[in-house]
Amino acid sequence: MQCLLFKIGFLQVDVWDLFDILIVGLLLYQLYQLLKGSIALNIFVGMVLLFLSYQVFQALGMDLLSSILFQFTNLGFISLIIIFQPEVRRFLLLLGTNTLRQRDSFWSRLLGKEDPTLDATEEVEEIRRAFLRLARSKTGALIVCTRDADPETIISGGTPLNANISYGLIVSIFHKESPLHDGAVVIENRRISRASAILPVSENTTLPKSVGLRHRAAVGVSEKIDVGCFIVSEETGKISFAHGGHLERGLGEKRLTELLNAYL
Repeated sequence: MQCLLFKIGFLQVDVWDLFDILIVGLLLYQLYQLLKGSIALNIFVGMVLLFLSYQVFQALGMDLLSSILFQFTNLGFISLIIIFQPEVRRFLLLLGTNTLRQRDSFWSRLLGKEDPTLDATEEVEEIRRAFLRLARSKTGALIVCTRDADPETIISGGTPLNANISYGLIVSIFHKESPLHDGAVVIENRRISRASAILPVSENTTLPKSVGLRHRAAVGVSEKIDVGCFIVSEETGKISFAHGGHLERGLGEKRLTELLNAYL
């Protein structure tokens, strides 16, 4: 059943056409947000221009050029999957994680279960104290809070610990003389699962040139899975936070506590 709204020449526009345009617009905006600041965006734009060129040359009857471009566009979908594999993986991981989190939250409320994050006060305080100490001494540090994400798919290497979160342990790990100070500390289920872990480095070209490898690694892992990363700069002693490919710099003590409560 069609509900005609208006006509543009011979073109009839109904309610479903508007919904169609709105949904496509939202998808394109989310795609732009996903690719923004990465090399993948330039590749995507190039492939779109290639496809539009093919359509133009075909309409103009330029058979040789259109046939050449057709060979490129014919495999366009498979090429997009291969080229944008990290971005597609990130999108599906975020979609699945959010869906599962909402489902678990619904059943927890329905069954009257308490939220386990309410019991993390002690761990939050231990990390907060450790980070403030590391910031004062300008000791570089990087902690990844995995939340519901599976770090095995992205984070590699490191020394397994499976230890309780404590102020002394965190400060000791990131001490400059410690053999574990390079890399990241990974926290899973409010326990330190490993130290000196290796993270993927972000290729985001919009990141400030002043940020170093530690910050880029934090942004890189947050681009691929749903994690919260806390960083102490070795040069300035400032505390930063990375999530969803975005970097928030210069955290104060209050903001640090808020984020730890939210992501631990």
